[in-house]
Amino acid sequence: MYIQEKGANRNICQQVCCITFGETSSGPVFGNEIEKKRFLDMLLNAIQDLKINVYAYCVLDYEAYILATADGRKKIRLAMQKTKQQFQEHYRKRFPESKEKFQIEYEWLKRYDMKQIMQLGIAFHFLPVRYNYVQMPEDYWWTSLKEYELRYRSGIIRPEIFLTKLAGSQKQALRKIKALHRQAQPEGERLYRDVSIYKNVSEKKK
Repeated sequence: MYIQEKGANRNICQQVCCITFGETSSGPVFGNEIEKKRFLDMLLNAIQDLKINVYAYCVLDYEAYILATADGRKKIRLAMQKTKQQFQEHYRKRFPESKEKFQIEYEWLKRYDMKQIMQLGIAFHFLPVRYNYVQMPEDYWWTSLKEYELRYRSGIIRPEIFLTKLAGSQKQALRKIKALHRQAQPEGERLYRDVSIYKNVSEKKK
């Protein structure tokens, strides 16, 4: 994850993108932990050299969601295409009989400030609850919430950048992260519904 420390907030908040990876013909392509882990490894590999910020992610069985930004749209598209190509090659080797057709959808969001970005990220963390994978967001492993809670470090998210802005100590920041998830869920849900690529989410994920 790349973050330009000085004077970055204004630029970053003007270039927010929600990305959905999906597949329509072969069922739950992320349906086991091996595929979820490989997808995230490939995402990390793709974003490392392109100075892309990833604020949140969630990998469900049928689709993966990413909240990201970069200096320009081209960089994000290049990274996502690389991730798609690598995962497609991996999946075809594991399941040669599959007739998968992977798709990427982009939603470019304008006039979003950092508070709204955080709220939308929180909405990502609630997707496993929304689609009945778990009862509580912290019970689902394949979202960026575990990284903000410092339970795991993938390299995709740099949680310390945000934690230092939330509170003076790490312990206080972690408490605030949990409080923000409780307080911001309704607003996060509204932002989630406003993003058009999520308006026709398939019922099969329930």
